[in-house]
Amino acid sequence: MAWPLIIANSFWNLQLTIDRIFLGSYSTEALGAAMAVNGVFWVPMALLQQTAGYVTAFVAQYFGAKEEEKIGPCLWQALHISWIGGLLFLGLNFLSEAFFAWVGHAPSVQALEVAYFNSLGYSALPTAVVAAVSGYFTGMGRARTVMAINFVGMAHNALLDYLLIFGKLGLPALGVAGAGYATALGTYGAAAYGLWLVFGARSGMSVQARAAWKISKSLFLQFLRYGLPSGLQWAFEGLAFTVFLIIMGRMTGGDVALASSSIAVTVMMLSVLPSMGVAQAVMTLVGQKIGE
Repeated sequence: MAWPLIIANSFWNLQLTIDRIFLGSYSTEALGAAMAVNGVFWVPMALLQQTAGYVTAFVAQYFGAKEEEKIGPCLWQALHISWIGGLLFLGLNFLSEAFFAWVGHAPSVQALEVAYFNSLGYSALPTAVVAAVSGYFTGMGRARTVMAINFVGMAHNALLDYLLIFGKLGLPALGVAGAGYATALGTYGAAAYGLWLVFGARSGMSVQARAAWKISKSLFLQFLRYGLPSGLQWAFEGLAFTVFLIIMGRMTGGDVALASSSIAVTVMMLSVLPSMGVAQAVMTLVGQKIGE
């Protein structure tokens, strides 16, 4: 159960690494700005992503209890949360300029931070959808499918990074904004692939489950009751890290401090993210056994 999830999380880390390699080649300021933005972006994104991804617990228990007719409605609630939260997330783009001015990094870095945050904001919706779909397959014990979905996202993102950051094949060189748009478009590719696997003709999902798309007030609230605390835990951890990044950016030579922090954190994540795969496997197996 665990090894495909470990690899899936490693793909995500590799995606971040590729982003930072390209941005580091583009400019030191772009690399530093991207690191600061990733910290700020992750706080609300973690809340949305981990709340939507909590569908794993619901799916695992119903799968273990052999009540698979209840799995489809749970997935739909997670998808509704993803769509609603992803659209609301775009509202933060209107606050980004004032927020990064308050953070107080160098003016040249601020401009890059705003550009990157605003472009990265378009990735919130598909990221949450990928979390919901991946949670569905994880709960069903189909961890290799999660690995495939993450690989699709990483491959699309890497190619688009190269094209949009540096302006290849006649495309404009968008720099740090190109990295954000590449992440969004690559994640849309992963989300589309995941949804096709869920609802396609060969998915095995019943017609009744596919049709259970309406919001169920009781189930939706139950989902939020258990999913929100999980999302808040990750958001608070992200907030602590964001405060650290803000302090780093205020140091003398802030762009260099942020860039070096970016490199160090990228290496550190090689140990953090794979271990999350083990945690996801434990969560799934425990849920399935509770269901049984």
